[in-house]
Amino acid sequence: MPKGFSVRPSRVGDLVREFAQFGSLPAGGVSRLCASPTDGEARDRLTKLLQDVGAEVTVDAVGNQFGLFRLTDDDTLAPVMIGSHLDSQPRAGKIDGTLGVMAAVEVGQLLHAAKQQGHGFQRNFYVVNWTNEEGARFRPSLLGSGVFAGHLTEAFALACRDDDGVTLEDALLAIGYRGTDPRPPIPDFYMELHAEQGSRLEGAGLQIGLVTRNWGAAKLDLVFEGEQAHTGPTPMSKRRDALLAASRVIDGLRQLADANPDRLHTSVGRIVVSPNSSNVVPDRVELTAEIRSPDDTFLIEIEKLAQAQFDAVAQATGVTLHRQNRSLRLARTMPETMVDFLEGCSTSLGQQPMRLDTVAGHDALSLIGICPTALVFVPSIGGISHNEAEATDDADMDAGTSLLLEAAFRLCGSSHTTWGMT
Repeated sequence: MPKGFSVRPSRVGDLVREFAQFGSLPAGGVSRLCASPTDGEARDRLTKLLQDVGAEVTVDAVGNQFGLFRLTDDDTLAPVMIGSHLDSQPRAGKIDGTLGVMAAVEVGQLLHAAKQQGHGFQRNFYVVNWTNEEGARFRPSLLGSGVFAGHLTEAFALACRDDDGVTLEDALLAIGYRGTDPRPPIPDFYMELHAEQGSRLEGAGLQIGLVTRNWGAAKLDLVFEGEQAHTGPTPMSKRRDALLAASRVIDGLRQLADANPDRLHTSVGRIVVSPNSSNVVPDRVELTAEIRSPDDTFLIEIEKLAQAQFDAVAQATGVTLHRQNRSLRLARTMPETMVDFLEGCSTSLGQQPMRLDTVAGHDALSLIGICPTALVFVPSIGGISHNEAEATDDADMDAGTSLLLEAAFRLCGSSHTTWGMT
């Protein structure tokens, strides 16, 4: 990286705080569900921000938002891409995916400034805001990056419905982000910055984490149908209580995880009860069960065991079980050459990186096997995530962005496709 180009202190943090106004919550977090009006507002601001610093903005059919910084007129070599997502959970913190998008904007702006001052590049650079990373409104998660990588079709993604029956296509049309632009080329290199969502970096007193592999995850949408009844006079033995069935599923999944704490995480993160009223036994419960493990064989074995438990619960409670959707993301390793490269970049900046796993899913996982991919973590204060209290120090955001800037200068300036990191 040439002298005179460095990340501006707290610039990324300032942008993260600015974007927290879109869907702001009283406790300092955000509610910015995919393709909601607040997501549209954030996308509009990102468009202007990118255009103001020299990028050309395009939107593809599923709403993925790209900012192209033309660093060379020769498109022979595939570009470098950095990004994350702006959508959030219903009651989320302000860091999460926003950090990765804002870091990408800062990197793009500095690359563009270097080009204007005569620095030569051989690759163009893209910022990306992926659609529906969270899966909080439309399921499955990682929809936008999944379509870009070819794992999912546009038709499948656009037909996904939220709990109110609204399709992703209609929601994108409503906010003006059902794009018609062609997708950019698959990049030669993709990188993503994210808060760790854990406390390993903080505990070690380090600023940089380099992800070496992800945990696999099975996500299952289940519906239990029973019979609505009065909670007073209806005999206990006569009740077909869908909520009772759901509660047993929740407890059973937790028991599986408690028996295997080092290699299994389970949860039910979404539940819809109908009718949701006092004095009424619910006749319908929808829930999404999650099973995560770093061991694919074990993950599949546990899922089979859990599926058998679901059937047993339905039979014991007298309800009917419907399996609606299932998604499976297997555990995979990040390209070792990319991890080694970023470790070298980090060392050159005087940073000491830690190699670690990611239990959570990120858009970078969609691109594994599609192009050389890297996922960089910076500390989460207290390990807090998907919570309004999540926070990361500005200095740590700057450290992560500086690493991406160093890497991007090298990658965009290289004509090699086999790293060429000299």
